[in-house]
Amino acid sequence: MRATWGSKIGFILATAGSAIGLGNIWRFPYLAAQNGGGAFLLMYLLCVIFLGYFLLTAKLAFGHIAKTNFMDGFKVVKPDVSSLWGKIGGSLTLFNIFAVSSIYVIIIGWTLSYCVAAVNNLVGAAKIKIDENLFTSLTSSYGEQLFWILLCMTIAGLILMKGVKSGIEKVSLYLMPILFFLLLFMAGWMLFSPGTKNGFIYLFTPRWEELGFLKHQFNWHQFSHLTLLALGQAIYSLSLGLGTCFIYGSYLKEGSGIKKSAFWIVLLDTCVAILASMIVIPAVFAFDLQSNQGPALSFITLPFVFDKMIGGSFFMVAFFMLLFLGALTSLISIYEPAINLVMEKLHLTRTKSTLTVLGFNLILVLIVLASFTHLLDFGKNLFDLVDYTTGTYTMGAMILVYCIFMGWRISPRLLRNLHNNKFIFKAYFRFVLKWLTPAVLVILFFSA
Repeated sequence: MRATWGSKIGFILATAGSAIGLGNIWRFPYLAAQNGGGAFLLMYLLCVIFLGYFLLTAKLAFGHIAKTNFMDGFKVVKPDVSSLWGKIGGSLTLFNIFAVSSIYVIIIGWTLSYCVAAVNNLVGAAKIKIDENLFTSLTSSYGEQLFWILLCMTIAGLILMKGVKSGIEKVSLYLMPILFFLLLFMAGWMLFSPGTKNGFIYLFTPRWEELGFLKHQFNWHQFSHLTLLALGQAIYSLSLGLGTCFIYGSYLKEGSGIKKSAFWIVLLDTCVAILASMIVIPAVFAFDLQSNQGPALSFITLPFVFDKMIGGSFFMVAFFMLLFLGALTSLISIYEPAINLVMEKLHLTRTKSTLTVLGFNLILVLIVLASFTHLLDFGKNLFDLVDYTTGTYTMGAMILVYCIFMGWRISPRLLRNLHNNKFIFKAYFRFVLKWLTPAVLVILFFSA
């Protein structure tokens, strides 16, 4: 018997939890900081409103109709189509799952390590200086990172072995309210902290030159590059390129309000991205630091900022706890589609399927970690290569395959499953799947 969600709020929080994680709390703030602040935020909001919501709704509906794994779903929903659809769409999904998780779990390991160090600084006798030297020491040590990675994978694995209702949903019902409380508290505190005004201006005021609208010309390359980054982040953030939405949709009971649930998921996800940026970017501006630090922003710059603030030790614990909780809910959702696939294809129990997926992922993590720490020389840093490739291209390629199939093959059935659709919604829904998303992705792939 296929697993189902125990409640609507459980499904919404679990799906929002899959979206809310490192993509929003860690990745979004540094991308916004690097790419013009308000300009990036504007493009991201446009991508989410006019594309993200409709893609999320379609994938949830697709999964709800199929009620199977992401490889067989194409054939189940449309028996007369070529098996090539499932092979291409499924292979891209599987690649994205293992590629993303192979770097994602490394970053979660950093986060858990920083959580422990921050707690130790707050209540422990021996203080650990949380600065650039700590980050350098951590990220250059193969053994230390592996310890934290194994601990994170163990925690995620224990939750996943409990199943959908008793594991994923139950954890989300507890963790998500805590996460939102911490976010609101820290963002509100930052709003009234001295010296943060310029950071908020940078975040919420689009500068048109950053969008390519120069005084006497329009820079198409700059505009397309920013749009591709924003769209890639929307796909990354909403877990659209990982099979999560499809599988979570397949666990929905009949008669579930998919459109309304998708609205709440997108709203919660976007709020978290903005709130996280309201913590990170103004904090950096308050101390006149560089805002283009990239991935290290949360682990090098922010600890310095917290160290200079009154009550900074407490806020450092709160921030890294927030980062870890968000990352954990996302990691669980990344693994779940692969676990479901192994269960249905190999007919293994959930426990054995979980161990199989985690074991294979660990092999990939060891390879990426060896490259990252220069233990082995692969000629390239695989960590950065995987992050850029998945966030910018392969997730988009997977969305392209799904869009063409959903738009040209099954859009009438998807709309029937969504119920009571007005003409404008139906027309735009089909337009997004058939024309807009494929056209945007193809243009951006070739021009960025």
